[in-house]
Amino acid sequence: MTVTREADVIIVGYGGAGAVAAITAHDSGAQVLILEKSAEAGGNTRLAVSSFTSVIPGASAKEHLGALCSRTLEDDVIDAYIEWASKNVDFVRELGGDPVPYFPGPTFPGITGAEAMLRFRPFHDALQGDGGRRLWRLLEENVEKRGIEVMTSTPVCRLIQGSRKEVVGVETNAGGSILRVLARRAVILTCGGFEFDETMKREYLRISQVFALGHPDNTGDGIRMAQEVGAAIWHMGAIACPLGYKFPEYESAFDSHMPGEGYIAVDRYGERFMNEYGGLYTKWLSVSHFIPERLEWPRVPCFFVFDDRTRLLGPISHVYGGNRGVYQWSADNSVEIGRGWILWGNSLAELGEKMYVPAKNKLEMAVARYNQFCSEGEDRDFARSRETLIPLETSPFYAIEVFPCLLNTQGGPKHNAKAQVVDPWGHPIPRLYAAGELGSIWGFMYQSGGNLGECLAFGRIAGMNAAQEKPRTRENS
Repeated sequence: MTVTREADVIIVGYGGAGAVAAITAHDSGAQVLILEKSAEAGGNTRLAVSSFTSVIPGASAKEHLGALCSRTLEDDVIDAYIEWASKNVDFVRELGGDPVPYFPGPTFPGITGAEAMLRFRPFHDALQGDGGRRLWRLLEENVEKRGIEVMTSTPVCRLIQGSRKEVVGVETNAGGSILRVLARRAVILTCGGFEFDETMKREYLRISQVFALGHPDNTGDGIRMAQEVGAAIWHMGAIACPLGYKFPEYESAFDSHMPGEGYIAVDRYGERFMNEYGGLYTKWLSVSHFIPERLEWPRVPCFFVFDDRTRLLGPISHVYGGNRGVYQWSADNSVEIGRGWILWGNSLAELGEKMYVPAKNKLEMAVARYNQFCSEGEDRDFARSRETLIPLETSPFYAIEVFPCLLNTQGGPKHNAKAQVVDPWGHPIPRLYAAGELGSIWGFMYQSGGNLGECLAFGRIAGMNAAQEKPRTRENS
């Protein structure tokens, strides 16, 4: 059975960008309907950890953003982001938040213009790891306050185009019933990335194994729907990707958080290969090393190796993201050792055998060399800072497999400064908008808090412009 409804503005996806777009479109005079695939709303915003970005307007911000986005953005897109992101704090405050600065601000302080990048927690009393959830609750309360209709468990399967190629609505298929919702003004896509779509990850990311920390319903639906109506796509290889752990019992990965400095990263051959205290979102670049002669990814997975002293300092995961509230990591990691997630050995030689390190003494040599650097106060291999050089000396010794684990994919339909989705020639697809992680501006390196900041900025841009579209009639369709 097919049922047809209408709304001024249809929003596909109820996470941070969708909520902001809905609030803005409603406040601009539009009747809004939100369609959400999942049973529980919030998307990756609800699972996010800490902060959102703002910027100080000016040439420094433009230079810095251009560098982080690898010069893939048109000037007017950067200008629009700067203009609206610079007002993110005011917007959150107007909604009832109490934003306060979060340090450090810039993720890449050595890049020109970094001083223009600012980070904020949504509330002064937001705990570490709770910023996204608090921001989401604030947005959700404002949607509810406005009486905006939300339909959950309603996955959109395609966009409907009119005779002039304008997007006139969407089609959903929930529980075997087809619902057609026609948009009098516009459709806004805010339905996230493709972190949990294996086909897209293999095609665009080219890493042997990459898992995801966030929302399991981010399977690239919006990308496919936008492509079907002629959208250009961009930034498909750009990701925010720290390291983490993946276990078959759980769909989402677990974030890695070593409680002390006494650990090293080694590849499958037992060799140390990086500064373990390098950038949070760039370690995957070291891990994704490929040896073409052997068609081998020797660092996927790699291992974190640590001793008993470090084990007793606290859990090696915060359990942020998709497993928050689902699993409680033990305080001393003993439960995870019992589960077999963490390997252990009374000696490094025994641990190396359990890790299947081919050469018997490789792991012992790697730890001995690292311990020597600790005693000398200088990491001559990877320039790890002196204060983090804590030796591995106390048995038993432990190892856990580590993988690249996505916070976000950034790719999706390309949009212009008005958040209009464009075709491969740069022409707007009429009445179609996008915001958030779906077609993000972060096309190269990721600034921490950048996706939430973008949800706030381009969510408002999309909501405002969609609401201002001339109502569709039979004559102008």
